[in-house]
Amino acid sequence: MKHSKRVDERRFRGAKEIQTDPFIFRWTVNSAGYEWLDGEDGKLRLYPVHAPGVGAWNYTPEPGLYREFAALSPTRDAIREFAGKYGDLFDLWPIAYVPARSGRMVGGTSLDRWNAKIEDMRTVVTLWDQIQDERRHAELKKIIVRTDKEIRYVRGRTDVPLTRTGELSRFNPKDVVLPARCALQWEVNKRLSDTDTPTIIVPRLTLTPDFHQRIIFQPSNLLAEMWMRFAQTIAGDFQLKQCANLGCPHYFQVGPGGKRQDTETCSDRCRKEKSRNAK
Repeated sequence: MKHSKRVDERRFRGAKEIQTDPFIFRWTVNSAGYEWLDGEDGKLRLYPVHAPGVGAWNYTPEPGLYREFAALSPTRDAIREFAGKYGDLFDLWPIAYVPARSGRMVGGTSLDRWNAKIEDMRTVVTLWDQIQDERRHAELKKIIVRTDKEIRYVRGRTDVPLTRTGELSRFNPKDVVLPARCALQWEVNKRLSDTDTPTIIVPRLTLTPDFHQRIIFQPSNLLAEMWMRFAQTIAGDFQLKQCANLGCPHYFQVGPGGKRQDTETCSDRCRKEKSRNAK
C-alpha cells in the first residue's frame, strides 16, 4: 500500500495541472416541492413539503440563473415554482425561524425576503444592462450625480461617493459610463461581502482530479452563487445568451466552457419546440 502511494505521488508530482473552475457549488432541491406556511415569527415562509420516502436532489446551477431570478415575478406561485426547480435561497436560518414540524427542524425563507432579494438583483442587473446598451446611457444620468468636487451614485436610499479627494480629474466630464461601472462594482461587492444575509464566498484549499492543490471559492448559498456568477459576467469570464424558444426564461453560456456561439436554444427540447413553432 505504501509503495503504491509513493508511485501515485511520483506520477502526479510532475504532471501538468488541469485548470478547473475556481468556483465550486452544489445546491439541494426538495423533491416534494415547497409550500407557503405561517412561520413562528408570523411571516409567510416557504417551507419544503414533507413527504415521507421522498428525498432531495443536488445540481449545479447554470451561470445565467441570476438573470432568471432578476426577472422573477414577486408572487407566491412564481417564487414557489422557482424554488421547485432550483431550491430555496438559503439553507441556514436563525433558530427562532426554524420550527419543529413532525419531529424535524425545518427552515424557510420569508416572502418578504424573497421579494427584497428579487428586487435587489433586478435593480443591479438593470444597471448593468443600462451600461451595456448605448441607447440607455441617458438613464444613467439620473443616478450618477457630478459636482465640482465629486461624483456620487444616488439611487433610492443609496447615496455614496464614487471618487476620493483629487480623483475627479480621472473621469471625463462627459463620460457617465465609467462612473456607472464604479457604482455597479460597489453594488456587487456589497453583496459578495454581505455577512448578514449572508452571501459571502468562502475560500478553501482542495485537491483537483489530477491531484494538484488549488484554492477554490465556495458560495455560502444559492443567492451568493447567483451574485458570484453575475460578477463573473461583468468581468467577462463568460458570455450568456437567452434561449430563443418562445416562453423559455433560461439563459445559457456560450463560447469557451459553454455551447457554440451560434447556438440558439438552451436544450434539445427547446430546439425541437422552436422548430415546431416555426412551421
